[in-house]
Amino acid sequence: MTSRPAAVSPSRRTIRPVAVAGFAIVHLAALGVFWVGFSWSGILLCLASYYLRMFAITAGFHRYFSHRTYRMNRFWQFALAFLGQTSAQRGVLWWASIHRHHHRYSDQPEDAHSPIQRGFWWSHIGWILSDEFRETEIERIPDLEPHRELRWLNRNEYLATMLYAVAMAFAFGPAGLFYGYFLSTVLLWHGTFSINSVMHLFGRRVYETSDDSRNSFLFALLTMGEGWHNNHHHYPGSAAQGFRWWELDFSYYILRAGSRLGIVRDLRAVPARVKAARVNAGARANVEIATAGISLHERVEILSRRWSELEHSAVVAAHHAIDDLNAARASAAARLDALQKEYAAARSRAGRAADRRLEELSAEIDRTREALAETLEALLTAAGGGGGWALESGG
Repeated sequence: MTSRPAAVSPSRRTIRPVAVAGFAIVHLAALGVFWVGFSWSGILLCLASYYLRMFAITAGFHRYFSHRTYRMNRFWQFALAFLGQTSAQRGVLWWASIHRHHHRYSDQPEDAHSPIQRGFWWSHIGWILSDEFRETEIERIPDLEPHRELRWLNRNEYLATMLYAVAMAFAFGPAGLFYGYFLSTVLLWHGTFSINSVMHLFGRRVYETSDDSRNSFLFALLTMGEGWHNNHHHYPGSAAQGFRWWELDFSYYILRAGSRLGIVRDLRAVPARVKAARVNAGARANVEIATAGISLHERVEILSRRWSELEHSAVVAAHHAIDDLNAARASAAARLDALQKEYAAARSRAGRAADRRLEELSAEIDRTREALAETLEALLTAAGGGGGWALESGG
């Protein structure tokens, strides 16, 4: 793994022929289902393989490795990373690295797969076939890079998917290979890639975000909760992307079951304040119109009010400081009075033992006087800087 600059050049769109060839071969191989023949068992096998690996992408590559929204031990971490790499979407560290970069620059020129910046087809498949994003940016994933088993998986990015294809063929025969692997892999690719492309162009915007992310109930069903993409960009720190009861999020439901079994720990939910921040399109339009209509004079008045509020806060804080100093001065004066009375009483009782106590009391009186003098000096300084508040006279 090597490091490259974070920003990318929008003008550079060199497609790797070997990547295009691999992409085309898997799509053509998916047509092998016509050779095998239609079967409901094949359809069910395709769907089971699709959703098993979709969970590994959504709950694993995305919510765990990219956003760290829950914790697992290293065994389950490796198992989820291995299962995710059976989807043939490159290595786990590469995936997490590119996704963190996406969130940092979502729909900005630096974003690797923004349909706003580079068009639909580039955001859907072109970017992953390009040589712009070959390397794993290890500086983006310092929390993952120390794990040797993850580095090994990332280096051998297609080993897991090849072993998965062999296992499907061995377990289920031709139907396992063509329905369970090739067809399900093609559907899995386009299901995952649609979040990058479709979900930044079509759907409903519930929250005001800096990008153009959107929500879709249909794509949430197809991607086990990833269709709540606007929710996710509003608050990516949650393991749940469906924020409300009707926003189905099957990846999160499985993670909750895993937490009850002790496999998943510290599962991060959506805070109530995040849900309450909902902004609909009409409210956004009103805010934008109101903001656009504010004149320079009105903005100056707003800033003046804010300055007055800050100045008032400073005055209140100064008053509190004066009160504290007055209290400290009164306490020191009271202590000094008590010491002087004890000194006078001890002196009246003369004697060698009293002499030692007198010396101790004399030393303590001197220290107290010094402390009182420092307090008074601080009090006078604060009073002089805050407008000359009157001080109580001390003993």
